[in-house]
Amino acid sequence: MIVSHKHRFIFLKPRKVAGTSFEIALSKYCGEEDIITPISRDDEAIRRVNDFMGPRNFNFGLAKLLASNPNSEVKLFGYALPLKFYNHIPAKLARSRLKADVWNSYRKISLVRNPWDRTVSIFFWKNTKRKSKPNLANFTSYFKANPYLLETNYSQYMIDGKDIVDTYIRYEHFQEDILKLEAEMPVLEGLWNTFKHINAKTDTRDRSKDIRDIFRDNPEIDRMIRERNAWEIEKFSYSL
Repeated sequence: MIVSHKHRFIFLKPRKVAGTSFEIALSKYCGEEDIITPISRDDEAIRRVNDFMGPRNFNFGLAKLLASNPNSEVKLFGYALPLKFYNHIPAKLARSRLKADVWNSYRKISLVRNPWDRTVSIFFWKNTKRKSKPNLANFTSYFKANPYLLETNYSQYMIDGKDIVDTYIRYEHFQEDILKLEAEMPVLEGLWNTFKHINAKTDTRDRSKDIRDIFRDNPEIDRMIRERNAWEIEKFSYSL
């Protein structure tokens, strides 16, 4: 998550949409007073090597008092203290912890991805162990046991069933949508050029499997996606 007071935007970070790479690119434009939540050690190394702004202003006041470094996570008696703001914080919680004028007046930005493609990515991400790829024969049983994963990003997009995001960047149209954002927010000039050179996550997905074949073999999950992700499919004209 990022809250840029400098440029008046809030980035609500979803999963499996290249969110970490986009977040790192956005941090290039942040200032000392902005909120930037921590990411993994390897991903923070990418920020440092590019000399982008790192984590800051995400702790509660007590943690700040106890921390030797106010921009680090804090442990007390071996337990990590809760963070005021964190990586994939839901929109509703973020709203409750930000000042009302900040939430209401800043542009809220997030990322979206074709739900069929996202579902396959989630399956490989959740089930890959070391160098062993998961068995697609378990695809239907896995999502029947974990149907909430089909709506995994909705807590970043919605509050009480209402879409609160002002600007969506489509995973399938990164260049087009990021350049449009730059045109609307000239302070972010160069964001696309920065983003396209960042690769923050290792892809665990088996790209030899055609997505249409996967859902042909798993029609029940295809049906669940069409039902549970109907608003995304309609809003962004997604199809299998």
